[in-house]
This record gives sequence, structure tokens and C-alpha cells, in this order.
Amino acid sequence: MPTKTLVPSLLAVPRVWGAEPVHGLPHARKVFALRNLHLQNVKAVGFDMDYTLSHYRSPEIDDLAYRKSSQLLVTERGFDARLLDIPYDPTFAIRGLILDGHRGNLLKLNSDRMVVRACHGREAMGQTDIEAAYGHRRLSASGEGFRSIDTLFEIPESFLFAVLVEGREQGWIEGKEFLDLFKDVRWAIDTAHRNGEMKAEILSNREFYILRDPELSAALDRWKRAGKKLFVVSNSDWNFTNGVLSFLLDGQDPARPTWEDYFDFVVTSSRKPVFFQEPQPAEVNEGHPKAFHGGNAGWLENQLQAFGEEVLYVGDHIYGDILRSKKSVSWQTLLLIPELGTTLQRLEDLAEDLQLFLRTETMRRQDETQVSLLEDKHTRNRQHRRLLAARLSPDALQALDQEANHLHTELASSQQHLMDQESAVAKLASQVESAFNLRWGSIFRDGYQQTRFADQIQQYASAYTGRISNLYFVDPTLAIYAPVPTLPHERNL
Repeated sequence: MPTKTLVPSLLAVPRVWGAEPVHGLPHARKVFALRNLHLQNVKAVGFDMDYTLSHYRSPEIDDLAYRKSSQLLVTERGFDARLLDIPYDPTFAIRGLILDGHRGNLLKLNSDRMVVRACHGREAMGQTDIEAAYGHRRLSASGEGFRSIDTLFEIPESFLFAVLVEGREQGWIEGKEFLDLFKDVRWAIDTAHRNGEMKAEILSNREFYILRDPELSAALDRWKRAGKKLFVVSNSDWNFTNGVLSFLLDGQDPARPTWEDYFDFVVTSSRKPVFFQEPQPAEVNEGHPKAFHGGNAGWLENQLQAFGEEVLYVGDHIYGDILRSKKSVSWQTLLLIPELGTTLQRLEDLAEDLQLFLRTETMRRQDETQVSLLEDKHTRNRQHRRLLAARLSPDALQALDQEANHLHTELASSQQHLMDQESAVAKLASQVESAFNLRWGSIFRDGYQQTRFADQIQQYASAYTGRISNLYFVDPTLAIYAPVPTLPHERNL
């Protein structure tokens, strides 16, 4: 299967009529537009830091967060020390899931906010148990006791919560309700990130924990030379931001010897999403006149002299970076999806399976229609036989019975063929899904359905890509265009 046909299966966006791919540019290096982005009108481009400008080695960074949080629960909250003996499982969770603190479950939702997969603790729930817990209703996951796993930093939180739920069910955690465990996990994760121990360990071992992208500096330089004002808005403090970005950018370009040479403004301790919603004072970082603590979006727009859609903001957090900047201040948004490159590679590796799946599913749908028509014909034949028996000749009745026998035989054959196709489709779907994550499948899809995560991307992101350095391949003075929106009847004309 040609690579270009795989992108619509990633997110359900109609293809551009007559669009030609950029020659020689792999899909993993592209920026995918969901709305037309006229970059010539963009005056300022901003970046989150963690998992946007900087990327961390996984599962090492996740294991660190899990260990630090577990130690806090044991030493400060009195949890059983056997918690420390349970190793971190990097395959357990994916981004886009929901923690249900009321029931002790981890959930995958489709774009209609229906639960399609779930785990209680680390145990997968069957469909019957899912329906018993959540019914056939949309789940409102925005209330207290729910937690969206929107960033890669939150993946360890999912596993830690599952382990505690499992401990409660096994009896080695006592006197705690699921919601208590949920709150304990939230406290431990936040404390581990806030108390400085994790950050100190990362900065002391930057080569081990932080991944360098050798093309990052060239991408930032191209946009800077195009006249765009570049800025950073990060929730991390100055010391951590300085330590990470100096490791990534210092000495990469003789014309820009330090990382600060790439940016016009740097905002740390920004408290996103509050940064986009509420006024808060900005304080200058002493010794760094372009660096500030706190602040808010309106203040920053005035500093940049760029307002609303004149600002493009790049981040990895679907809520804190993308949704809030889009809804609160109307900035253009570019979502960083670090998993995108791996996802595209797996789609390419699965090309033959995907082709077979699509062919088999097409035949299954045809068989389904055929069975429906044969069932209707057979039912109508029997109704005619019963209602018209007194008025029809023996030859006519015999003809109806012969037709019924023929329809019955054809229907039985078609039903068996349909069952075979359904079995084949289910097997192929399972193979494709398990290539992403054995428990959860893809972060973008569940079978034919888009996930809640994918739906949020389409609603709030102007575009998405896998790496900041992909911006090097985009001309900052032109535009990138979204696929032409079409209705079903307009496609394949």
C-alpha cells in the first residue's frame, strides 16, 4: 500500500483533490494541516518546552516518575512497602485515556465519549462489565474524580493508579476507597514533579534522560530568519528550562551560540492553562531581560505586538496548550504528537494487513446487504404463501415453495459466508490493533471509530506533527492547506 493512502486512516480527514506529496519527504517529517494556516500572517511562534522543544528517553523518564511517586506514597502516606517491589510497566497505558477515580478504572473513549475499552486495576474488563458500569451513555469525564491522560508525563500516573487499585482488591491496601487512591496518586505525581528531586536527577544526567534532535536548531533558525518572533511558554521553572534548553541548543549554530539567542521572549512558571485564562503578574528574571516568570497571554501579546491568529503556539498538551490557547485567546495551534512517527511506521509495516482488512471488510458489508435482501425475499415469499394460498392454483403454490427452497439454500450459504467474513475481519482487526498496544490499540482509533483524543485534535488543533524539527520543511512565508472538506456524497466522484 502506498504510504500516502495511510494518512486518512490515521485521522479521518478527507484527502485533498489533486494534492501532490512533497517529493522525497517521509510522512513522519510532515506537518499535517487540519485548517488552512496562512503562515505569512503569523508574526510570532511560541513553544512549550517539555515534550515539545525537549523530548525525554522513555521508559527511563517514566520509570523515574513512577519510582519517585511510589517512594512518596510509602514514606509520607504510609502505603505498604511492597509497592516499591512492583516494577514499572511501560506497555501498560497510552495517551488519551481517562482515569475514573470513582470506580478504579482506566478507560478508552471513542469520539462520542462512549467507553470502548477499560481496565480495572491492571485487569482488562470485558464488554459485559463495561456496559454494566457505564451503560450506553456518553461519559462526562470533566468532573471531579476523572483525569485525562493528555501528556506523556502522565502515563506513569495511569500505571501507579492501576497498581494501587489492584493492591486494594488483593487486600494489601486497606481502608482506602478508589477515590482516595486517585487523590493519593495525584498528590504523589504532583509532588514528585514539584519538589525538585526529579528535575535535579534529570539535569544531573542529561545525556541519559534527554534526547537531542540535531535538526532542532536549524528549524528554529529558519523561522527566526523569516522574521517571526519566537518565544517559549513553559510551566517548568527557570533553572530546569535553562538546563534543558542549554543542553539541546547551546553551541549548535555559531551564529546563535546560546539557546536564548533563538527566542525573543521566555516565560517560565507560566501555570498553563491559567496563563490563557486569568491575569497574573509577570516578573523579570534577573540577569535575563527577555525572560519572565508568570504573566498571561494578553500581556505576552502586547510584548510581541502579535494578537489572536497572528500567534501560532506549539505544544503537546491537548488541553493546557491547544484547547485553552485556541478557545481563550484564538491563537493558531500546532499539536506535537511524539508518538506520530512510530504510528506512521507501524501503519507502513502493516500495509498488506490493512489492505487485506479493507478488502475483507468491504466483502463483509456486501454479504451483510445480500443476507438482508435474501431474508426479506424469503419472508415475503412465506407471507404470500400464507395470505394467498386460497386464491392460487396448485402450480402457483408449488412455484412459491420452490422459490422458498431456493431462497432458503441461498440464504444459508450467504449467512455462513457472512459469518466467515466477520470472523476474518475480527481477527485482522485484532492483529492491526495489537501492533500498536496489546491492551489499548492505537491512540487515534478503536476499530473504525476515532478516539476522544483524535476528535479533540480535529476540534482544536490547526495542525499537528511529530517533531519541532519538521518545521524546517515548511516555508514560514507561505501557507499549509488542510484537505478540502467533503460530504460523503461528494467523495469518489
